[in-house]
Amino acid sequence: MGENISLNGVVSAERVHIGFFGLRNAGKSSVVNAVTGQELSVVSDVKGTTTDPVQKAMEILPLGPVVVIDTPGIDDEGALGEKRVEKTYTILNKTHIAVLVVDALKGKQQADNELISVFEKKSIPYIVVYNKSDLLTEMPDVKDNEIFVSALDKTNINELKEKIELLEKEKQSLLKEMQIKQEEYQKKLSQYKSTLKEKDDVIEAQEKKIYDL
Repeated sequence: MGENISLNGVVSAERVHIGFFGLRNAGKSSVVNAVTGQELSVVSDVKGTTTDPVQKAMEILPLGPVVVIDTPGIDDEGALGEKRVEKTYTILNKTHIAVLVVDALKGKQQADNELISVFEKKSIPYIVVYNKSDLLTEMPDVKDNEIFVSALDKTNINELKEKIELLEKEKQSLLKEMQIKQEEYQKKLSQYKSTLKEKDDVIEAQEKKIYDL
């Protein structure tokens, strides 16, 4: 079978894959639905509603063609829960941009920080999204890659999408810069090899003259 192609003809493998991660009941699936504008993920007050990664190719403005992946909670428990967590970590292998959803009332937990370490180790650009901001009396200061949102009343959801778009642009710019440097390196290497060959040809010609004498 060929690659999965959406209605607009963009191969899914070529789309930006955005993975949504977080603890159970951080409101991860609610954020996914708010960002996509669709009921992509089942939302419930019961912990662990998302039992398997949910993946869908779609168009999201201003991001364009993407693949959105909602993952099980990284704190799932029990033997089955451990398998779900393994699936979540496996999703990282095809994630281009990671969105870590944190309960704004509780803040980052150890499991969140451990996941951030994995993002950084794998060089995956990420955003920390503090959900349920509607329950806060005031908004704390945040870093450039952090944002407070409310999936319930859609506060800062558009701003979140803009941050994701910016991360993708920065990543593409970095990749382009690396490509240019690689091309420049290959060009210089080719010139160096050419110079060496010319010198070898001169030496060979001189040796031939000496031999002929």
